[in-house]
Amino acid sequence: MRAVFLYLTGFLTDGIPYVLITLPFYLILRSLYLSHQKKKRLHEVNTRREVVMFFYFVFMILLFTQTFIVNPGINDINLVPFRIIITQIANRNYSYEANLVFLLNIIGNIGIFVPVGMFVAYLFRTNFIKTALAGLCTSLFIEIVQLPLERTSDVDDLILNTVGAVIGYVVYKMLYLIYFRMKNHSSGHQWLFRAEPYTEESPNSVCGKKHRGS
Repeated sequence: MRAVFLYLTGFLTDGIPYVLITLPFYLILRSLYLSHQKKKRLHEVNTRREVVMFFYFVFMILLFTQTFIVNPGINDINLVPFRIIITQIANRNYSYEANLVFLLNIIGNIGIFVPVGMFVAYLFRTNFIKTALAGLCTSLFIEIVQLPLERTSDVDDLILNTVGAVIGYVVYKMLYLIYFRMKNHSSGHQWLFRAEPYTEESPNSVCGKKHRGS
């Protein structure tokens, strides 16, 4: 657990300077875009959605900082699916170091993309397949950019990241289902999962259809 805490702490502290550098550009460009949308009367500004979009931007800057800039490693390429995954799972109980590698690589590569799936599903009202593709494309972009850098490009990372995005989608749909049921009993706490101007409808399943108006 200490290793996980240190990793998360580093994930935040290493990326904060880059967030502060890029944040003014995001705010300016986003404000211009929203002003244009409002001027053209395409849709009204949704404050709740903009707050989530802001945190999505911050998270992606932290993610790109961690994968592109911080702690460069060995320049290596693995194109054999599941080779690293199987090796690390088999060796995880041999030593503390092996357990640490398993935790940070396999669990970490899945966990770090869970927010990606949740953000994409909420902001863009994507279904199961589109959320998985968004996670896959994001991970593929990272792996391609890492090729000329002193980092390892691994097809297993692509697999694990996509799994993480899918888990994020499932978590979001479960939270939305809880919200929808709570909504039937109370009119409070509606701001968290509702993203206007989309029209809400009952979630038929965890991998249910998209909302009307998406």
